[in-house]
Amino acid sequence: MPSPAEVFDRYVAAVHAADMPAVRALIGASVERSDFAGCRPEMDNPACLAHYIEATVVKPGARLTERRRNVDGETVTAELEVRSPLYTRAGAERIVGRDIVRVRDGRIVAFRFLPDFSDEPTATFFATLGIGPRARRP
Repeated sequence: MPSPAEVFDRYVAAVHAADMPAVRALIGASVERSDFAGCRPEMDNPACLAHYIEATVVKPGARLTERRRNVDGETVTAELEVRSPLYTRAGAERIVGRDIVRVRDGRIVAFRFLPDFSDEPTATFFATLGIGPRARRP
């Protein structure tokens, strides 16, 4: 059985290879529901998480650079710098934040990306999406 760190490494490799079948194979059937706005009610939890990953990092061709990693039991917390043409078009060279990934039996059972809104480019990018402390509220 692969360790949580190995599963996370496989996830990053699959994202960089734009290999969605490999990403989907890493997602457990009992994964927690993603809060991604693009998920539709008819999507099950694994499909929702796969859609989030595909839309936010795979299709835009994102490159994830790990700055630091902590593994605590079945949870991997990776501080990341993420570069993508999607962010560049929005005026941000890169964003930073943390992937928090819980792995059980070699599969991802929880996945969250937490942006670092104290970082100027990150806050700027997410504000363009209406997310974060700089988002304009109606």
